[in-house]
Amino acid sequence: MMEREISETYFFDENGFDTNGFRICDGIAFREVVKEFEFDFHKKHSGEYALFLYANARTMNLLAKSCHAEPILSYGMDLTQGKHFDPLCDPDANHNMDLYSKSIFVYGIDSAFMTDLDEDGYPIFGDGIYPLTLLVDCNIRNGELRLSTPTDESDDEFDINKVLTPVYELA
Repeated sequence: MMEREISETYFFDENGFDTNGFRICDGIAFREVVKEFEFDFHKKHSGEYALFLYANARTMNLLAKSCHAEPILSYGMDLTQGKHFDPLCDPDANHNMDLYSKSIFVYGIDSAFMTDLDEDGYPIFGDGIYPLTLLVDCNIRNGELRLSTPTDESDDEFDINKVLTPVYELA
């Protein structure tokens, strides 16, 4: 379990967004607001990039709408081991739940720092920049989200590449 994380909590006015996930006052997509939070996280924690976005299901829905996600797509992986992402148990538990769901789950989106694309148009990983893993934490209030990254202080060996390596395929 990832109990040692660098994290920052961010707040936003959820009522300030329309039904399509755009801020009413200026038309900015909620996804762009999240990117601003990612840049702030990196600035506050020099050299660190947020790897995890924790939010409740309502905020994940707002994010999905702001990304123009089809209604069949559901953003976020449910936490099964408490308030922190467990890279060993959570993906397996969610995969088992996915088998019986009518939705297709989206567990990660491009980091705000992923600007370089390969020849096929896919983002290039590297230098600590990985997709932002979306984690549903029902204990987080509306209008709030948390960005985090694991620290090197943990006694456990944490390999982000193991988490990002696809194990399952859609049938």
